Amino acid sequence: MIAGSGGAVEDSPIEKSLALTRLYEPIVEEMNALREYLHDEFASSEPFVNELLEHLAKFRGKQIRPACVFLAGKCFGETHSDHIRCAAVVELIHTATLVHDDLLDQADIRRRVDTVHSRYGDRAAILLGDIIYARGFVISTEVEGAARQLAECTREICIGEMLQVGSAGDLNLSEEQYFQIIHRKTAILYGLSCRLGATLAGASDKQADALERFGILLGTAFQIADDALDLVGDQEKVGKSLGTDLVNGKMTLPLILLRDRLDEKRRESLMQVLEAAAAGQSDNAAHAKLLKWFEQEGILERVQQRASDSIDEALDALRDASGPGPARERLEELARFVVRREL
Repeated sequence: MIAGSGGAVEDSPIEKSLALTRLYEPIVEEMNALREYLHDEFASSEPFVNELLEHLAKFRGKQIRPACVFLAGKCFGETHSDHIRCAAVVELIHTATLVHDDLLDQADIRRRVDTVHSRYGDRAAILLGDIIYARGFVISTEVEGAARQLAECTREICIGEMLQVGSAGDLNLSEEQYFQIIHRKTAILYGLSCRLGATLAGASDKQADALERFGILLGTAFQIADDALDLVGDQEKVGKSLGTDLVNGKMTLPLILLRDRLDEKRRESLMQVLEAAAAGQSDNAAHAKLLKWFEQEGILERVQQRASDSIDEALDALRDASGPGPARERLEELARFVVRREL
């Protein structure tokens, strides 16, 4: 995604995923322009910084957030250079949060390569994330009215992360608290991506509000699915470290739903499993017990339904905002793509 001075632009996962290739058909030019823009912006003359950035270029993501900027814009008109700038900032904010999140979670693998902190150390990861944030904010000042919104969004993301850190080990975390955390740490960046894209293309305030709601609900569904994958996904398929939520004492939706369905005796047993995991004393037998409870109580089906319900609401908001067309159709498909990931 980001490459340093003289480095080759990494092949995008867009080129490696038939599903995303179709989804991004109306915005191929914009996505290519984004890659070139990020490549040019992150050419560093400092060898060590350049090495870090080139390593970060291997974190080849789906780039869903910048795609939302472009597709939301295409719902209301043509995209232009400000869309490229805002899409770049959105992707940079997301990338910086990944670098810092991997450090907070002590994750070793991200998109099938070593995380920055595991390769270069904690200090380098913190500073690299800060460099990326700073560059994003500079770019945001080039788009009228965008800098404040993007800065406020970044502040909310950090508060969401702090709420999650502060609630680590709280095995009585409520659903309401869980959704507040994922709203701030994940969903609002999706929402702002859609809002900026729509606004820059001439959407009315009402239309922009509806697109923002679409993005927030999309981001909520994405995080619900991601939290489930952390517990039951295949690390080889997902391409990143899994099981970090258990180790870090995070109560995510699957665990909250399971806790609230078990009888008193089994709930106590669950609490012991979670406490042992947080203390680094979990084993395969404990994880197998957790998976058995999930199956017995139909937890994964319930989680999938929550994510699907969020997408249904998102699609209602999208259809209220925009008439039929290729861009709206792709946003609808993108929303469904988010919850099709295997749980």
